[in-house]
Amino acid sequence: MPKRFALLSLTIYGLSLLLSPTVQAQAMPATGSSSTPAPAPVPQVDPSSHAMAVAIGKMNADDINGAMDSLNEAIKANPKNPAAYVLRASIYCQKKLWIQAGDDFASAAALDPKNIVIKFNQVEIKFLQKQFDAARPGFLALEGDPDMGDLAKYKVFLCDLFGGHEDAASRELDDFNKAGEYASYYFSNAAWDLYHKKIEDARGWLISASQIYAPQKNGYYAQSLRDFGYLPLPPPPN
Repeated sequence: MPKRFALLSLTIYGLSLLLSPTVQAQAMPATGSSSTPAPAPVPQVDPSSHAMAVAIGKMNADDINGAMDSLNEAIKANPKNPAAYVLRASIYCQKKLWIQAGDDFASAAALDPKNIVIKFNQVEIKFLQKQFDAARPGFLALEGDPDMGDLAKYKVFLCDLFGGHEDAASRELDDFNKAGEYASYYFSNAAWDLYHKKIEDARGWLISASQIYAPQKNGYYAQSLRDFGYLPLPPPPN
């Protein structure tokens, strides 16, 4: 997917929690040498799901307006499809239409209130607008989640670091260093060094993280540093 849609990289992960897997039709096996396999039944395609698939194809082709049109069709066909609202919200975020994005995430949350990724992205909208003090309690409330908790702790740290509460961020960094594990350990140190213009120290932390964690996970933690211009790093000195 084009980099321009990486603004809320978690939305695509959220779709894996929202979309039902496609049922694969299988032909019945032949019972004898002269028998003919029964034709596979043709699965019915839900119009909303079809429109979403078209939208994702357009997103892959970097056609943001076309994707928006298809998602509008998906929601019109099925107003109770939370995944369509999630994808449309990500496009609104790309356009910096924060109110519309918030409304779509709220609609998705009303339809799927237990989805942790939707909850996370509702807070992320405030973070992306640099409303760090407003975003902090939302991330703090997610720290106990078994899947998203470490990322939420890292986001609380970033809210303090970027929001002018460096003393609190320093204490949180000490906690990450005492734990000495998890992606938050590497990325909080990288963020601290970047914020204090220690580029090569930050590079070392990021390289270490890239050698431990999968690219997708690295992307989730690095995204905030990209959003605020700390990444990509300049070339290393000769």
